[in-house]
Amino acid sequence: MNISVIDFRWLDGKRKILMRAIPAKGDLPSQIEWEDRYLSTKSFILSLGEGYVGPVLIDLCVAPHILLGGSTGSGKTNLLKLMVYQCVLKGAKVYISDYKGLDFFGFFEEHCVLCYDWLETKTVLESLMEEKDRRLKLFRSVGAVNIDEYNEKTGENLPRLIFACDEYAQLTAQSTRRKEDKELLMAIEYLTASVARLGRAFGIHLILATQRPDADVLAGQIKVNMDYRICGQADATLSTIILGDGSADTMIPKYMRGRFLMNDGTLFQAYLFSEIGRD
Repeated sequence: MNISVIDFRWLDGKRKILMRAIPAKGDLPSQIEWEDRYLSTKSFILSLGEGYVGPVLIDLCVAPHILLGGSTGSGKTNLLKLMVYQCVLKGAKVYISDYKGLDFFGFFEEHCVLCYDWLETKTVLESLMEEKDRRLKLFRSVGAVNIDEYNEKTGENLPRLIFACDEYAQLTAQSTRRKEDKELLMAIEYLTASVARLGRAFGIHLILATQRPDADVLAGQIKVNMDYRICGQADATLSTIILGDGSADTMIPKYMRGRFLMNDGTLFQAYLFSEIGRD
């Protein structure tokens, strides 16, 4: 196995060398079917796919929010569904804003709360902030600093709460002249930013998928709190918007569906999720 230097980046205020271990022969497979045996048994760790050195995992207990971007056809919705599916299996209560209304059926209709318009989304986000306030009082009453400590001290099982959005741009980048619509969208953006800032300790998480999360789509106060950033196939400009550099343009072949690059330099092939046979 060869080790190759990717680049230099500033991490935690220090200049560090990012390296990737690459097999001497071969490349990542172009397709890997999801099987439930890939589900991690550890707390709130999600399995995304296979990288050059094995399974690629993310831990929502450590970094609570996920931004998923990339060109049309890169496989964003498949990866979003895979993550949501695992959250449900791990006992989370999941809310999904699906403005296309085309992708979340079957398992997701049965196990998640689906929002199809702006007003429903605003109501869900308001309920999440109300639950944050309720949990704050509960945590203070037992001297707990986060959801895991509270559950351990009390023996309760407060569930983690997930808000997922399958095309955030359709929520925020709407051209409208109606004052009431603009006010509604501003309220949604404010509530989303509040969850991004305050949700970590209370077990409230965001998973936002959008093609191009620039300033017109994703406010800076939201984006800065998206700890995990994952980019599918993208040109240099789009890669820079998502990851902070243009590396996805050179590291992910064009038209390679399901291939993703994370903001820590991890390249992986996402598991291909199918709802067939899941109830």
